[in-house]
Amino acid sequence: MAGYGSMDSVQDGSSVEGEHQDDERSVAPRDALGVAVEVYGDGTGAGRGRRGGGDRFAWTASHTLVSILAVILVGAVVAWFIQLPYYALTPGSAPSVSSLIKVPSADRHSHRGSVLLVYVELTAMRALYYPFFWLDPNAAIYPSASILGGESTAQYATEGEIDMSTAQQAASVVALKQLGYKVAVVALGALIYGILPGSPAASALAVGDVISKVNGFKVSTYLDLQNKLETIAPGATVHLVVSAYPAGKARTMTFRLGVFRITGSASLGCFPEGKGTKFKIAQFVTGKGVKPRRFSCLGIYPQGSGGTAVDGTAFKIGPLPVKVDLSSEGIVGPSAGLAFTLGLMQELDPANLTGGLKVAATGTMSIDGTVGDVGGVAQKTIAVRGAGASVFLVPPQEYAVAKAHAGPHLKVYAVSTINQAIHVLVSLGGRIARNTAG
Repeated sequence: MAGYGSMDSVQDGSSVEGEHQDDERSVAPRDALGVAVEVYGDGTGAGRGRRGGGDRFAWTASHTLVSILAVILVGAVVAWFIQLPYYALTPGSAPSVSSLIKVPSADRHSHRGSVLLVYVELTAMRALYYPFFWLDPNAAIYPSASILGGESTAQYATEGEIDMSTAQQAASVVALKQLGYKVAVVALGALIYGILPGSPAASALAVGDVISKVNGFKVSTYLDLQNKLETIAPGATVHLVVSAYPAGKARTMTFRLGVFRITGSASLGCFPEGKGTKFKIAQFVTGKGVKPRRFSCLGIYPQGSGGTAVDGTAFKIGPLPVKVDLSSEGIVGPSAGLAFTLGLMQELDPANLTGGLKVAATGTMSIDGTVGDVGGVAQKTIAVRGAGASVFLVPPQEYAVAKAHAGPHLKVYAVSTINQAIHVLVSLGGRIARNTAG
């Protein structure tokens, strides 16, 4: 970093009175101690023993350079502290997922080829960064609202942790079932993934809470909760049994349900009774010939990607027939689900699912084997190319983007289920040997 330049301090050369003390023009100004003080720029400075009078400050090219660097440094410091309402999405890395998978050595198999997990970097924008990301052809800049929606950064981070946890859980279940093992899966209740500001839930519930009962009735899935709330009128009091995901202690909480109101052309809000009255109450039609009616709400929404059967549902699995430990290494989000599933199969199966190829994969994984949509695929494809992969499996919604950035040596395939992913790899020379013992 550039340093600050400093000018030489004024010298304190004491002056002895000359012979012409009565000549005011030849006497330097004095301070209170009778010491002569130099005054720059007015021609009255006392001499320092040099011919031609007092020294003058000479501005040189080096002073100009130091001043410019100082201005740049100050500007950079100021720009560092200015937070802009944008995020930058850039290519991350595509490491082998095997480094994040631990299984007993007796169950592990070594193969040629590998499965790559791919992630992107999301950077909160400071003014200092903006020019660099704007000039980077591989970076995409998004308004904060398009990334966070109406959420706080803390809620967004918590959602990312839930995404990774459920992705790892689903990967373990789906991989073991594909290899022929039996895995116990129990639905625990509705998993809260997001909370609408100002809603009844905002006062006491939290992202990651699981609702298992409403007024004494068991709700095993998010769909069960939704169906139950539709039978209760807005403004009614409900008693919920709630626990923190994945295995928190159950507690009973009481709420007055809110009502849906139309807050925009395609958006709804959930407001307690007497709140949000400037917005019109939403009316829903549930069937042909059925009169439109209001619906009650808590102000929560589910995690989604696998369809109504599994979206927003918390599951308990196990005990597993094989001990599986999946690590995230600080990576958050749901998009590693497909890679974890294929990578775990590659580790546990004596056959070689990849056929010796370097296979990258991105996509959410639901516990029923559904592959869901992800974001940042343009940047992920660039990272995959850099890692030297020859195959890239992506959700169908992202196929066109991945194909456009793949280049001539990376083959892209669209898959919407784990079965489709396995079929693609088998067609490329991979094999799978399912366990028949169960």
